[in-house]
Amino acid sequence: MDQTRVSELDRHLVGFAQLLRAVGLKVSPSEISDASEGLTHIGLVDRDRVETVLQATLVKDIGHISAFKEAFRAYFASPVQIEAWKKDVAQKATQWDEKIESTRKDLRFQENQLDITDEQRAVYASLPEQDKQRLRDFLEKSSKGTRSGIPVDHSYQPMVERVLRGSLEYWRKKLNEEDEPILSPGSTDGVLSEVERALREQEFEVLSRDLKKIPPEEWPEVIRLIRRLSQRLASQVTRRYRAARRRGGLDMRSTLRRNLRYGGVLVERSYRSRRKGRLKIILLCDISGSMLKYSEFIWQFVYGLASAVSGIKTFAFGETLIPLTGKFRKGQTFEAMVKESLVVSGKEWGGGTNLAKALETLQKKFPSFLSKQTLLLIVSDAQTLEAEKAAALLEKIQRQVRQVLWLNTLPERRWLETPHVKAFLPSCQMYECFTLGHLTQILSKQI
Repeated sequence: MDQTRVSELDRHLVGFAQLLRAVGLKVSPSEISDASEGLTHIGLVDRDRVETVLQATLVKDIGHISAFKEAFRAYFASPVQIEAWKKDVAQKATQWDEKIESTRKDLRFQENQLDITDEQRAVYASLPEQDKQRLRDFLEKSSKGTRSGIPVDHSYQPMVERVLRGSLEYWRKKLNEEDEPILSPGSTDGVLSEVERALREQEFEVLSRDLKKIPPEEWPEVIRLIRRLSQRLASQVTRRYRAARRRGGLDMRSTLRRNLRYGGVLVERSYRSRRKGRLKIILLCDISGSMLKYSEFIWQFVYGLASAVSGIKTFAFGETLIPLTGKFRKGQTFEAMVKESLVVSGKEWGGGTNLAKALETLQKKFPSFLSKQTLLLIVSDAQTLEAEKAAALLEKIQRQVRQVLWLNTLPERRWLETPHVKAFLPSCQMYECFTLGHLTQILSKQI
């Protein structure tokens, strides 16, 4: 291979390594050198062999293989395809700029520009016209004052901005829940944009797939996604506020809303404070044969959540209650951990499911876990022995805790086929939960 071709190869390898880094892979100069040496031996004729060598030399984590494959597909696509991606990105960037610019004349306070982000402006631009009008009316009334006719000067602008940001954040979350995220066009690089798009589609596909149908070779990637989702949820939990009668931090949004009738003069004030008492979560995972895979994935989610939110206690239950908190080791599967715990407790794997015994043990041995700061999560398909007794115990526990959430891995349309579901429904909020999408939505709303 001549020097010119080697130099060209090195240039492409460096560019490809930069793309991999942009999507989360760590690639060192020595690994690029290894890849170059490998390609000089096999040549560049066979695309599959080139991909194999690059994957072997540049990917260190099995969870990054899908990102590598999408990056390889996009980076080594045809020039025509790459040019089409570039045009698409340029068009999206132009549309984004036009959308942002169109909001500048609407979102003003006494003819002054408001200090809000471009994403918040894009949220406004994506609202139905009637909701846009409500925000414009609010800004107009805030600029002039209401009822009392007391003049309002520019010093009120920061408060108005805070209220507007809060409203736009509400809409951003609502639009995201409806699968209409308001996002900037992202990278101006067409190839990188294509990789990011493909990875988002992969993530959505995983989120909507029945966990029981995920093959073992995809587990590492799914667990990586679970950890990322749980960390994202944890960050939301730690930032939440609640209304407070006693003085804490001033709630600017509520304060300004209450005082519009006074022309913006702060006659009445609202306060907020951190939630009193840390949220405690108890997770009960059914480990019957039909439930094992669901329980493993859900436990991985809660384990990731526990790394940022303290007070999570985890139990498995079959014929009895099995404490799992603190027993997880890196690289150990949920099944291996449960089997190890069963050996220690003198129990055997298999057998029936008895939620009644599990709840009874929870009440007797761990009464301090049950309080009004406790969220009890039950993961089960509701197939259990002594169902009537279990329902009675759950009714008592429901009065002791903040809330009982039941994550049922059966689709809701099949609940009527399950004889015991009806007995549990009065004492819990039950959701169908057999995909990661279900799990994420449920916990983000309830925790």
